[in-house]
Amino acid sequence: MPEMSSLDLGLEASPGYLLARLGAESRRRWSQGLATLGLRTAHFGMLMTLAAVGSASQRQLGRAIGVDPRNLVLLIDQLEERGLVERAADLGDRRRHAVRLTPAGEAALGERTSCWRRSTNASESACRGCCSSCCRLPAALGNPFEAVAPGRLISDTGAGS
Repeated sequence: MPEMSSLDLGLEASPGYLLARLGAESRRRWSQGLATLGLRTAHFGMLMTLAAVGSASQRQLGRAIGVDPRNLVLLIDQLEERGLVERAADLGDRRRHAVRLTPAGEAALGERTSCWRRSTNASESACRGCCSSCCRLPAALGNPFEAVAPGRLISDTGAGS
């Protein structure tokens, strides 16, 4: 088969194809940027969530960032070893642990947010340059996270998740 581009095959006319390609490239750039900071996506999600809510139970945090509780403990341990988060007894329920950012975690978050913005800007630039169908995607999609974001940390009983 002769060498062909996705344009030759008409794939650029498929929103699904374009979204998959854009998503793959965005994830690659995002992961590379976070790796230079010694973090993974779940670490960043945890830091951003804690910055937004102040403190959360481990269960709430796991639900908010989509991490299984069995894996969450390791992620919290990793950030705690770096002095970015701390666990303390939950004032409302001593059986639970609340996780919150430390002052060092708050200070470090600015650097990590900068990485996120660079990754987002690079992805948007790549998208604008590929084709006219891709340029219409943001308007057509809106914010896909609006449907799942509100109330994600409402309670430990599963409401809002």
